[in-house]
Amino acid sequence: MRDDAATIPAIATPTSKHLNSLFPLCHSLRLLRQVHTRILLHGLHLSVFFGSRLAHAYFATGSPQDARRAFDQILAKTPHSWNTMLSGYSKTHNLSEVLQLYKLSRAEGSRPDSFSLAFAVRACMGLSVLELGRSIHLEAIRSGLETDEFVSPPLIDMYLEFGYLEEAEKVFDRVPVGISLVWGLMMKGYLRESMEVEVFGLFDRMKELGIGLDPCSAICLARACGNVGAAKEGRVIHSFCIKKNFLDSNVYMQTSLVDMYGKSGFMDFARRLFDEMPHKDVVSWSSMIAGLAQSGRAHESLLVFQDMLGNLMVPNEVTLASVLLGCSHLGALQQGKSVHAYMVRNEVELDVVTNTALLDMYAKCGSMDLACKVFNAMPERNVFSWSAMIGGFGMHGMCKKALALFDEMRSGNLVPNSVTFVSVLSACGHSGKVQEGQLYFESMYKDYKITPKNEHYSCMVDLLGRAGLIEEAESLIKEMPQEPSASVWGALLGACRIHKRVELAEQVANKLFALEPDRPGAHILLSNIYAAAEMWDMVRKTREMINERGLQKTVGFSTIEVDKRVYLFNAMNGRDRQHTRIIELWHVLTNQMKELGYVPDLSFILHDVDDEAKEEMLGGHSEKMAIAFGLLKTRDRMPFRITKNLRVCGDCHTASKIVSLITKREIIMRDSKRFHHVKDGVCSCGDHW
Repeated sequence: MRDDAATIPAIATPTSKHLNSLFPLCHSLRLLRQVHTRILLHGLHLSVFFGSRLAHAYFATGSPQDARRAFDQILAKTPHSWNTMLSGYSKTHNLSEVLQLYKLSRAEGSRPDSFSLAFAVRACMGLSVLELGRSIHLEAIRSGLETDEFVSPPLIDMYLEFGYLEEAEKVFDRVPVGISLVWGLMMKGYLRESMEVEVFGLFDRMKELGIGLDPCSAICLARACGNVGAAKEGRVIHSFCIKKNFLDSNVYMQTSLVDMYGKSGFMDFARRLFDEMPHKDVVSWSSMIAGLAQSGRAHESLLVFQDMLGNLMVPNEVTLASVLLGCSHLGALQQGKSVHAYMVRNEVELDVVTNTALLDMYAKCGSMDLACKVFNAMPERNVFSWSAMIGGFGMHGMCKKALALFDEMRSGNLVPNSVTFVSVLSACGHSGKVQEGQLYFESMYKDYKITPKNEHYSCMVDLLGRAGLIEEAESLIKEMPQEPSASVWGALLGACRIHKRVELAEQVANKLFALEPDRPGAHILLSNIYAAAEMWDMVRKTREMINERGLQKTVGFSTIEVDKRVYLFNAMNGRDRQHTRIIELWHVLTNQMKELGYVPDLSFILHDVDDEAKEEMLGGHSEKMAIAFGLLKTRDRMPFRITKNLRVCGDCHTASKIVSLITKREIIMRDSKRFHHVKDGVCSCGDHW
């Protein structure tokens, strides 16, 4: 018999016990109403027992209106009956009804208990009514229930939700230490405010007091470890979670660990954990995609995004922002356009943050026209939108447009911040505008009271150093009010490479070795400086030091997007393709270039081998492989885009200009610092990079 055709069996002389036994049979609203009718016939609906039982059952069958009618008929309401209604409204998210009923209970003389106070506080939080929440907090204090195990957690949660950290701390400090839930809530609050030190401080106190971690506090600790890159401590949390079986079916805990390992630089381990997760939600996928995109594995991040869509998982704004970041890193313009189209088709809210991510993606994928369209169409812009647009122009060598936009921003009474000045100073650096850069650097504090940070000094040292003003760059570093960061010394070391200042390079490199002992960059750059000076003994010693310390050199590669697919080239796969059309085409182009006067610049091969071997190695550079592939796979006279993860090689830069002249193609190259728009034998950088 179908449920909607079922009836409640008749009972000759029903008693309270018999009527109560009928409730488990009420699988539908119609059956429940049959039972309600029998209760009415015997006048039992006025009792608190049956009134409360009916209210609970009506909520369970989806009829809060019937629940309220049954509750209102109770003659003598008890705290339990009031809490039955408050619980029902809370579970069905009728938060305004929770507060109205709570007020009614107080008006009718019912004293608040821990359950009613907890329901009321959570309703205040859900409806964003802080003042009423404060008044309920006062009632909890007067009732002696502020530190109750059911009342204190929602009070702390409410104050944290409204951003009143000090109020939450006051409640927390008065709660008995044995209520473990409040520790995780306070950790979550500190984490929201980026106060990782306080999170770890709470953990230390928990250990001193012998309080064990619960899943909430374990999740917060894992995320805090990720935010500060504390992989060692994160592994301890991971081990604890395994012992306590916190990982079983807890997608939030698993995702937190994936996020922690990813942010700490252990992407392989993060990927393994992610792949082993039996159930993944949109946050899990987003965390994995973001980790890959931010750690230089953008190509992999796009593949994971495709897997996500293949698993019928709907991305959210966070996912799409991470995918746009991956597209930006790869210069994957077509895929970036596809993501933009997806956002429009699915009516994803294009707020100021999302639009800024879009214009940043278009700028970093080499399409300033589309970046400008997004920027101009934005209904609202903030300082980060303007800064991203200024940075985009600067990256493309359009210094005049960058500075004009900065002036327009200021004339609109929008105050620039430190991020804006990084974009402005970078724009000056990419175009060699020393005088302008110095004026803007001075203007930071003079006009806007912005104290220059290490990133601003890095820009200035780079600007001065590239212009050959090495002594001025050194003086600026000596005048810094704070300790120079690795980026500042790195900018000076880069200038030493350009201007072949070997002795100074050694001094600067030693500074970097002390600041970043586990990073290979300074060792490799110093080795390159020695190689350019043909100091091969020093090259060998530097490389031996790299090997002894187990440092891994960043592998250079170039990517190109064709028909929404991203192809990757490096020097190794270039040599593996000796007999492919790519190598054959490059040989043809090399001969044509030599007829126009091209001479391979062998100084860019930093190995002690003969000239013939150097020229062969030079021809296998990833930029050249990507250019040849682009010529083969794209239509005649169509521009194509290449992205290099390191600085573009000087010989490859020269070759790209001559190839553009021979083939009548525009080649848009992006390296780790800037864009090169190469057309008709001329580059937009003016050979300044």
